[in-house]
Amino acid sequence: MTIAEIGRSIDGLDLWQTVMPYHWALKPRGTALPYFCVFLKGDNAPVKARILLLEGWQTFHEYIKVRIDRNFGFATSPMEFPHYELVVCGDSSDPHLLRYDPGYMPADPSSAGEELCRKMLWEVLGVMMRLEGDAELPLKYAAEKSLFARVEGDGGVWRDAPLSIQDPQPYVERISFGKKELDVAKDLPFAAEEVLDVDFRLVPGLFTREKRPRCAYMLSVVDAKTGEIVLQEKSTVNPDGGLRGLWESVPVRVLKLILARGRIPGEIRLLSGRMFRIIRTLCMHLPFKLSLHDSLPRLEATFSP
Repeated sequence: MTIAEIGRSIDGLDLWQTVMPYHWALKPRGTALPYFCVFLKGDNAPVKARILLLEGWQTFHEYIKVRIDRNFGFATSPMEFPHYELVVCGDSSDPHLLRYDPGYMPADPSSAGEELCRKMLWEVLGVMMRLEGDAELPLKYAAEKSLFARVEGDGGVWRDAPLSIQDPQPYVERISFGKKELDVAKDLPFAAEEVLDVDFRLVPGLFTREKRPRCAYMLSVVDAKTGEIVLQEKSTVNPDGGLRGLWESVPVRVLKLILARGRIPGEIRLLSGRMFRIIRTLCMHLPFKLSLHDSLPRLEATFSP
């Protein structure tokens, strides 16, 4: 069966609500990393559901942590996790397979990636068919502190097996400032009445014109009193730092803005706990107030098309 045919068969089971709470693993023969099956429900306009095949333990751990705490780490969207994804639409169009990598626009997979996913999605279909008679199948090895997995052996034969849950790697953020820049900033006048609204985020629909287009991110700063747009600075990931390096550069860029303006603001207002966490590293050196808000309309408007 083709990937589209497998996708239509999965959709035809009409088990989306049943599988949404569950995760299980797939370990094709010859792959270094297991893949983790995650289901996301769409709104039928046009996406009905998505099947994510998350790549590796670290990706899976980070995905789960973000589902628990949306401000964890640096990924703000499922598209920022390395994975393959089968998109099932609510209309008559065929299910479509995409490859996602952090900081890049989704792309059609390579022929090797497509064949790998065809095998894994066939196993997803098989597990879902078994769920009709055994709704507890994904919890089969829970008592062993293991995930239910389908593992491919010699001759392309797949079998049920427990996959021991690995501990996540220690989470570390490294944000540093130049001593010279900090020394200059500490001598700047303090503008107690000045309030700046600051946010950094992925800008949907904005990307580079490269062979593999990169997503665009924007650091936006607005004067809260006047509504003046102080800064709109776009950036993309680079191979060395990746998504982590992009976010860890934000406090340094805010420091550069403060130096360029020649004064320390009395307050910086933010929209997310993630931004609060990383900008707080600058608070350790400069005496501005940091506050978190549910809505900052003028700032949010700067990200609109």
